[in-house]
Amino acid sequence: MLCPMTRRPLFLLLSVLALSWTPLAQGQRHVILITIDGFANFHLKNPAIDLPVIRALARDGVEAESGETVFPSVTHPSHTTLVTGVRPLRHGVINNRYTNRVTGERFHITNLDRTASVKAPTIFDAARRAGLPTASFFWPETRNDPSIDFNVPEVFTPESKADITAVPAAVLAELRRAGVPIDDYFRYYGDSFLMGTSDRVLAEAAAHAIRARKPSLLAIHFLLTDEVQHELGPAHYRSHAALSSADHAVGVLVDAVNAAGLADSTTFIVTADHGFATIDKKVNLAPVFADLVKAGAVKIHPQAWSLFVERTASFDASKHGAALESAYAKAIAVPGVVRLVRSNEFHALGIPTYDESPFIAGQDFLIGDVDTWLVADAANASTERVPLVPPRHEHGYLPSHPKMFTSLVISGSGVQKGATIGHVKSLDVAPTIARLLGIELANVEGRVLTEALQ
Repeated sequence: MLCPMTRRPLFLLLSVLALSWTPLAQGQRHVILITIDGFANFHLKNPAIDLPVIRALARDGVEAESGETVFPSVTHPSHTTLVTGVRPLRHGVINNRYTNRVTGERFHITNLDRTASVKAPTIFDAARRAGLPTASFFWPETRNDPSIDFNVPEVFTPESKADITAVPAAVLAELRRAGVPIDDYFRYYGDSFLMGTSDRVLAEAAAHAIRARKPSLLAIHFLLTDEVQHELGPAHYRSHAALSSADHAVGVLVDAVNAAGLADSTTFIVTADHGFATIDKKVNLAPVFADLVKAGAVKIHPQAWSLFVERTASFDASKHGAALESAYAKAIAVPGVVRLVRSNEFHALGIPTYDESPFIAGQDFLIGDVDTWLVADAANASTERVPLVPPRHEHGYLPSHPKMFTSLVISGSGVQKGATIGHVKSLDVAPTIARLLGIELANVEGRVLTEALQ
């Protein structure tokens, strides 16, 4: 039996629905990919946070010393990397919310159909090609995904609520018949006091799929942890409670695997999309670029952890080039500004350039330190780093910073027992899943975590 629940009796719901797929060949493996949004590496290492299920999985499997996501370290680029094994430059999901600098159009990337949002093959595609059944529960960028058989996609209404109308009617009907209160997921989504109910309902929906459909690949995304950390910070007791709630939801899935008789053939992967930091300082960079902005040569676009500098059509290198270089030198010398990224460095950071994408705001950009918010206040002549009041609790910063590091636990079939592996990357998850399932996912940038496998 995989990781029995240590805090409650085994919770089982017996499905009365017949399987809708051809029975799997004997020996077929199953992978359950779980993301807990904002489950930072420092959370897993904090013994004060009650995580009995995940820690039991780690004891019976493998825990990474730390995990590194992609830039920007936000939900949608990170989740897409987890299932493609490539960086945003290749899979095309470069942020959560998009603004087209040419047309002014604004939208959330997850509201597009999967075929429009993700440009690289996913592990779902590889499973479909191999004839393996799949399921997904509020995984980003899965709207109308042709490679997912049983799908509750992550799609938002204009009010940023979870959009139940994006879920196939047949999926909703099956879950309701099975007694899963799926409507409550959408009712409580976004409420930091009640969203733990949503995560539990989502876990029950996935548990139904495990018992009734036995998918070879199932992915699920729990979000209460992100909601509360943004509101109160990663160190707040309610954030710790949210992580414990997510741990309980993981236990629902473990119980379902045991009930379905799949414990000997199932691998659990529990990970995250990004870490978290409390941002208690701000830096105003408007004065550095004031003369160039006044001359119409550049525009500046602050985006919290970064500030993009756009050279306009009026920019003349012979007239403005030296002034821009001087401005960059002044900006990078400001405490709280840690890096200038020029056009020829975008690809190394895993993102497209200004010329390659209308969703990139400038040809160069500056990155703030993990405790610093970058602003552009033209009415303020100071660049002094000052307190940000009230502080914000965010992510998006360079993934190489330890506060952005993610957790990774792999446990179950085909995995080493009681081992610790070193620093890993989100890029490594998809190729490792492919190896576990015995399928091919070609042209990835990550590697198979062979040190974690038997």
